[in-house]
Amino acid sequence: MTTLTSTTVTPAAERARWQEAHVLNLPARSAQLVALDDLPSGPAVKRYLHLSHPGGIYLHQADAAASAARFEHFAVTTGTASGKTLCFHLAAMEALSTLPDTKVIVLYPQKALGAEQEDRWRAALNTAGIDAQVGRIDGQVSVSQREAILERCRVVILTPDVMHAWLLGQLGRKPVRNFIQATRLIIADEVHTFTGVFGSNAAYLLRRFEHASKMLTRKRLQYVCASATMANPATHLKLLTGHDFTVIGPERDGSPRQPVSVHFLTPEDSSRDLLTGAAQLLRGLAEEGQKFLCFSDSRKQTENLASIMARTPEQPDDEADMDASPLDDSSLAHLSVLPYRSGYEARDRTEIQTRLASGRLDGVISTSALELGMDIPHLDAVVLLGIPASSTSLMQRIGRVGRRKPGRVLILYSGSPSDQVLFDRPETLLTRPLSASTLYLENPNIQCIHALCLARPGGEHDALLGALGRDTDCEFLSAVTWPDGFTGIIGHERSGTLPAALQTLRAQAGESPNHAFPLRDVETSYKVEVRHNNGPQSLGTLSYGQVMREAYPGAVYLYATRAYRVIRVNTLSRTIQVRPEKRFSTQPICLPTLAYPNLDVESVYHAEVRGSLHAVECDVMISESVIGFAERRGPNTFNSPYPLDAHQTGIYYQHSRFARNFYSTGVLLHHPSLQGDVPKALVAQFVLDAFRMTVPFESRDIGVTTDKLRVERPGLLKGETVLVVYDQTYGSLRLSSKLLSEGVLSQVLDTATLLATHALDAAGAEDHDDLSAVLRVLRSLVWAAARPGVRPVWSQDTAAAPEAGDRVQVILEGSRGICLLHGNREMSIQQVYYSPRAGLQYKGRLATDHTWETHLTVVPVQGVQAIPGVSEMGWYDLELGEISVAGPA
Repeated sequence: MTTLTSTTVTPAAERARWQEAHVLNLPARSAQLVALDDLPSGPAVKRYLHLSHPGGIYLHQADAAASAARFEHFAVTTGTASGKTLCFHLAAMEALSTLPDTKVIVLYPQKALGAEQEDRWRAALNTAGIDAQVGRIDGQVSVSQREAILERCRVVILTPDVMHAWLLGQLGRKPVRNFIQATRLIIADEVHTFTGVFGSNAAYLLRRFEHASKMLTRKRLQYVCASATMANPATHLKLLTGHDFTVIGPERDGSPRQPVSVHFLTPEDSSRDLLTGAAQLLRGLAEEGQKFLCFSDSRKQTENLASIMARTPEQPDDEADMDASPLDDSSLAHLSVLPYRSGYEARDRTEIQTRLASGRLDGVISTSALELGMDIPHLDAVVLLGIPASSTSLMQRIGRVGRRKPGRVLILYSGSPSDQVLFDRPETLLTRPLSASTLYLENPNIQCIHALCLARPGGEHDALLGALGRDTDCEFLSAVTWPDGFTGIIGHERSGTLPAALQTLRAQAGESPNHAFPLRDVETSYKVEVRHNNGPQSLGTLSYGQVMREAYPGAVYLYATRAYRVIRVNTLSRTIQVRPEKRFSTQPICLPTLAYPNLDVESVYHAEVRGSLHAVECDVMISESVIGFAERRGPNTFNSPYPLDAHQTGIYYQHSRFARNFYSTGVLLHHPSLQGDVPKALVAQFVLDAFRMTVPFESRDIGVTTDKLRVERPGLLKGETVLVVYDQTYGSLRLSSKLLSEGVLSQVLDTATLLATHALDAAGAEDHDDLSAVLRVLRSLVWAAARPGVRPVWSQDTAAAPEAGDRVQVILEGSRGICLLHGNREMSIQQVYYSPRAGLQYKGRLATDHTWETHLTVVPVQGVQAIPGVSEMGWYDLELGEISVAGPA
């Protein structure tokens, strides 16, 4: 039972001038053991357990042993450090000792976990007396060694990434086919991370593997999974794998637990910068000999804090020179506190992980990348920079301590409205629901990526047909049950008739979609490179969204405590060139994000009217623009607008903005209170914060903006303001749709009102009027949202578009659209014409910034998508060669 107390502040916190507001005490728990004689396990498993666990095993481990003996799909969802690894070992031992020549795949979502667990797998199988070698294949293992590992080893540790990019791309190779044919068990750890883009991609990856398995053998494939923090595991795993699971949940957890205290700390000086106060606390912990993990929800905040910790006291905050040489194997060795995040190169991840696990670091400052089950035996304390919006993240972070000895969690007040609410009500911290994993398997972009991998000419399916001596020019057949819509896209790909919106993905895929598209994103990643010894040295990878925040032209990009200046961004080759820089800091100067909702009936998923409040989920185009950057050097800050003078700066960017356009879905809210002179951006931010607290999601997955309507519907006038909550994933996962789930909108607006009230109470006189106006708007929205909803008439319009026949809908000459085949840049249409060889074509000019290229570009009509509310549309009559006007998109 959790108890709430007030105690004396910890010495390190006291020296760093943090006050202790509350303490939650998580009590210790005794073990519940089951005798080994009561288990239905096979001889090999019992032999192992009598040697390694003679006193018995925990209750949930005994349940897992029984499920393993029945060879059923099962998942263990007990708490952190509860001994789930043993459940994996028991399942593998049953399969390896009972089924001749069986092989086992063990999937870990991060390389670090696989590397850490490899020796434990070897030791367990050796103790059990099972003759089975263990191998590991990830990005650090050379391609030339991989097939030998598959042939030699019966247990192979993989990341989902290498299964996607290499294993399934090599089905023409006999050792790979033999391995897949022999695999009878797939073990997947930390399955709560298989969510969002990564999880949706992984769901198709597992089905692609099962498709190959069923083409090569009729034998059944078993899944065993685990996670300490997952809501609705049975539903999630059914979507992820396509199979039903036996779930061994927290109520069966028989493991003991050490006591953990959770301390809520507020700054004595509220004007002090959070990172400065955090650095003082971390230095204090290090001086006391305390080993710590510090968690931040921001990659940039992680790098900035680590950079502060790396400075000597005499160095100025922003003028300290960086070592101008690129990173090498020993460049991190002199630092006792290091950063950790996704996107690091293997050499740097390995060094950080090795020193952390061995206790040779004072601490690590990390994003969520270290939330997972990597064992850190020397850890004394966890420090949180604010309370994470996701309860799943919170529980994972707290679970890092208390594994072998009592531990402490120090939560630093960040000043955010959500922190204000939870610091006022600390007893609710651990009662928030876990995040529901989100898999949107109908996402057409994700479906297209996996259709290209699986069913393109010469792809995975054809490689298997060829190896089996069967004709590749035949209908695609599969024993796997695929999500709705997927086989339709496969049919389009195999017939060469992919829809226009998917042509960009086809072009980016080339002949190797397995390599072109990573599992962690829907778009291809950017590679960051620095010149070293007359050649490029890699400094990690970034998504397009991360580039807009961290590595736009001229930005100071932080990597492992070092600073680099972005001198060139190539959006076509997806590369970013950087040079070593002093430890300056930059922030992008952005135009307001533009949202172009598509209110055509076929693009509206849900619409309702509650009094004067319109709430509509629909397709939306999002346009983000960086127009320069603000740079801080010591006490001085100056702005650098685009374009940049390459002769003076060495930065090659000659355009007035750096833009990203993408198609997604979102929820627009329209109400009279949003019109006029009100602080709309503040209203939007409170709604987003409240949405995150009500339905937890990763901050990178959902965005918010306010914009004006460019089309008109009854009750929605052109030019009026709407608030748009949208998916930031290209193609959308429809996460924002949860805002309109039953009861959610009212709860979100209630919470937003509470956040605004707290902010108003803490505000100074200069902010009072704006926050008062925000509160009035939110109260109006709450009142409207509480009313019964009705479906608007215009969303029920079923009038069909003019029958096409020999007509094709096109963007009119003189209007503009988004060219999917040239990096989603705007295109001004100069001519629409028919070519007997190439079909219907656009000829036009591509946008470079606010101007247009002088030369004309020709692309197929399918390669340009309309901008909702902006593009003027018409119908091209293929027989007459004439265009008739249809109106705005």
